Amino acid sequence: MAPWFQPIVRLDTEAVIGFEALLRWSHPIHGSISPPEIMTAARETGMLQLLTQTVFSDCCALIDGLVKADRRDVRVAMNVSPRELEAGDIDDMVLNGLAAKDLPATMFEIEITEESPVDPERLDEKLGRLSHAGISIALDDFGTGFSTLASLKDSRIRKVKIDQGFIRGLAKSREDRLLVKTVIDLGRALGIDVMAEGVETEADRQILYKLGCRTAQGFLFSKAVPLSQALEVTLKEHATEL
Repeated sequence: MAPWFQPIVRLDTEAVIGFEALLRWSHPIHGSISPPEIMTAARETGMLQLLTQTVFSDCCALIDGLVKADRRDVRVAMNVSPRELEAGDIDDMVLNGLAAKDLPATMFEIEITEESPVDPERLDEKLGRLSHAGISIALDDFGTGFSTLASLKDSRIRKVKIDQGFIRGLAKSREDRLLVKTVIDLGRALGIDVMAEGVETEADRQILYKLGCRTAQGFLFSKAVPLSQALEVTLKEHATEL
């Protein structure tokens, strides 16, 4: 079990501008285990903190490799649930960890879902610390929660990721196109980056670009790859640019 990294790309050139850490576990008996199942198992066995530390450590390793490759323009994202952030010391782990390794906070991003925290004020304090340090805060799975529009008022949210449920088959659904266009226009008006996840077809990529979306991730561009391969992708791309 280890975090792999899925590239985030520009829709026009497919240039890599970031990576998202995604859990991957191929069990010898049960086969591929989904990330939610991994998280549930880690929580039930008291291993969630160790798992979070492992993912963060690999994110730091990727950032370090990117810095050494002169790719400070690439950002690495990690998923954190609001309740996990609120209850634990993830903010300390991130801030202290980046500082100890002398890594730029601006190259790290935390993706949170719209799961309701038990103590909103405590969560707000932690998000404030991270945002103030230069870490990007992204709202994941946008469109699936219960307070999406209210969340856009939070000035610390710098990016929203439109849930793949609205992206897959976008070219065939007028309703989804209208919803996605609305989110893109709202993001532009509020100065928030909007990206799409789960892009799998060229038709959907073209529709997204016409609607004004500029960044995305999905199998059309690349599946999640091991850390070493993620570095290879950016090194080859940088060499081509030179």
